[in-house]
Amino acid sequence: MKTSLVAFFLLVLAIVLPSCAEPLQPTLDVTPTARTLVTGDNVQLTVTRRFQGGAVDDVTGRVAYSTSDKTLATVDVHGVLTAGSGPGSVLIRVTDPTSDATAVASFTIAAATIQSIDVSPSPAIQMSKSETRQFIAIAHMTNGTTKEVTQEVLWSSTNEAAATVGNTAADRGLVTAVANGDTTILATDAVTGVQGRSTVFVKASNDLPALTAIVVTPNPGVVAGVAKTTQFQALGIFQDGSTRDMTRDVTWSSSLPAIVTIDPLGVATGVAAGDATITAAGPEPATAVKGSAAVKVTP
Repeated sequence: MKTSLVAFFLLVLAIVLPSCAEPLQPTLDVTPTARTLVTGDNVQLTVTRRFQGGAVDDVTGRVAYSTSDKTLATVDVHGVLTAGSGPGSVLIRVTDPTSDATAVASFTIAAATIQSIDVSPSPAIQMSKSETRQFIAIAHMTNGTTKEVTQEVLWSSTNEAAATVGNTAADRGLVTAVANGDTTILATDAVTGVQGRSTVFVKASNDLPALTAIVVTPNPGVVAGVAKTTQFQALGIFQDGSTRDMTRDVTWSSSLPAIVTIDPLGVATGVAAGDATITAAGPEPATAVKGSAAVKVTP
């Protein structure tokens, strides 16, 4: 009988003791655990919490994030990581406040580099002898952004007998027509070797048909909201009846920059809801020839 009671007591202990044990510590998994990002990139982190033999929960928005270097990467409360200025490596630590479980992910941040360069005016422009034109270089970066690099690239002309281009702080990108002929104007990134180019045809002034009108389209144009963009185009009409796309040759302006702005390539950006006028003025010596179009920025 005594043996039976001891066995029964041991059986009860075997059942009761596990239920009194400390709760199991969960583990956290974060994905991706490692990746190389370019400055400005965003990536969504996903954090899961799992108990041994239990359910798996998505706790991405319920954990705390910290970074070993905030200049390299930041993470918001929703787990969106934004790559900062590189290059460098950064550790992202994830902590579950209900259990103190942690996980770590490692990211390498690479600085954005130039992928391609657009030279404006492009792809070709006709100039008269002694005429000067300011060329602009727009870089397309590996992170999908663009920026003007006119003062950063190296400018050169393949035929300086036809036209030269300035390469100092005071005249970088300024093209001067010298004599009849043609040349290619190059804008070169010294780091990557990436080049942008535009062709210049130089003729005597009396050989060029005069610009008589500029037609701006669309007219009217619509920018579908603040920070949205619309591309405008300028068509030049010449004295001999010929026409030419002059979108990158004209000087663009907005009557109300507080409503809409426009860049040197004819891209209008909405600033506030309202109406304005976009104007395109001809290049030297036809600056008095202008065309315009109405534009509406919608709420």
